[in-house]
Amino acid sequence: MASADYPHGSEPYSTLEVRSLESSAPQDLGCSNKEAVLHPESQYPQTVATYPKEDASKLEANYTGADATASQDLNDGTAKRRVCGLSPRMFYIVLAVVILVIVGAVAGGVAGGLTSRRNEPSPTPVPEPEPGTTTNTNVLGISKLAASNWTDPQGVIHRSVFFQDPYNSIITRQWDSQNRTWTTRNISQFMQSSTTGHLHPVPGTSLATASGDNKWGSMYEVHVWFSEIDSNNSETISWVSSKNPRGNPDFWVYGTTELKTWNGTQLSAAWERCSYDKCVGNWAVAFQGREGFINVANASDWNNSTKPAVKASAVSAGASLALLPALNGAYVDGLTLAAQRRPGSMVRTSYLGNWEWKQDDGTILDDVDPLGTRQFAATMMNNWKEALYMSLSTDGGIRAARWDGKAFNEVPKINFAQGQSTNFSAIAMTTDAMFYGIADDQIWEYSIDASDPSTFTLAGKVYP
Repeated sequence: MASADYPHGSEPYSTLEVRSLESSAPQDLGCSNKEAVLHPESQYPQTVATYPKEDASKLEANYTGADATASQDLNDGTAKRRVCGLSPRMFYIVLAVVILVIVGAVAGGVAGGLTSRRNEPSPTPVPEPEPGTTTNTNVLGISKLAASNWTDPQGVIHRSVFFQDPYNSIITRQWDSQNRTWTTRNISQFMQSSTTGHLHPVPGTSLATASGDNKWGSMYEVHVWFSEIDSNNSETISWVSSKNPRGNPDFWVYGTTELKTWNGTQLSAAWERCSYDKCVGNWAVAFQGREGFINVANASDWNNSTKPAVKASAVSAGASLALLPALNGAYVDGLTLAAQRRPGSMVRTSYLGNWEWKQDDGTILDDVDPLGTRQFAATMMNNWKEALYMSLSTDGGIRAARWDGKAFNEVPKINFAQGQSTNFSAIAMTTDAMFYGIADDQIWEYSIDASDPSTFTLAGKVYP
């Protein structure tokens, strides 16, 4: 049949099959999906063939012969009705057999499945995940934490808290004491438009930060160090810094070093001040080298680190560390390092100058099992005269010891007053006695009572 879109005689070929309706015989359409269509009033009349009179009589004679008899046989009422070529009785017998076969197959499959389930062993109970290993939406489950503080020329206190989000980006939350607000900055995102390209921190890398506020040199900076994988598949230390954290806080600079670290080691950083006024000091970073010893490098020459601060045979693999500025006479130009020693202790190492360290300068905490320790953190108190050192265990517990200027004394118990959760997966402290911890996919802030460092008072939630 021609379409309205095509002129008659040029329509495309149709695949529709039409049965002849010229005969008066009933059309058997059973078990067929083909359709017999009448066109009594077709808009395209069919051409009728004309014959000479002598031919017409012959046709009529032929029709009255055997073909007429066949036509009568089809319409004499004696022909048997058939379904799909079978008599009705045979068709229904075959149909019943097919249905029984299908029902039996389904029943057998269900029974087999139930039997299989009964024979399966009971599932093994899944142990509770360790703190920080669950799937989070705000903070990477294995993220570490770092925090530092500085004071601007107007006397406004600023704090920076660093962590990794679930996408492995390095994030900082920055506090302005004047506005009393926290601001989020995605450092990894800032660096995407730089000529150095994307940051590639190791997931769960240790983070170390230090801030400087030298009025003489007009140096007000924030730095953070982390580990990346180099071309030799080794963990090396990289860093980003904000050179103008108040005037242009979204602009960060990226740098690399050749300092290769023991995989999974903790990093710790400090601003090493000068012993006189007209000097801006240096940035110092403590780490465990590939050879196993604890070393400290500084920004004067990142690739020329000091002599080993702690020899390899004395420390544990993946040692926890905490580096602090230290009062040295009238100036805070010293450094103190807490390192994890074998078989199980936190020991102080003090910087003597000229790249030399006093390796065993007092035990801070005993019974600190390296296999049960996540990390160390430390802060200064009472105008740099005292210090507090903390150890976070793998079960979220915290132990602490106070340096009172003369000796180390363990704090019997830390009381997190008004705390929301103390099952921390990572901790950090600034040098002005503020404590930060990751718990339940959130970061919390506590202030430490310098007169009684066993009391930590909740200051608020840092993130989100």
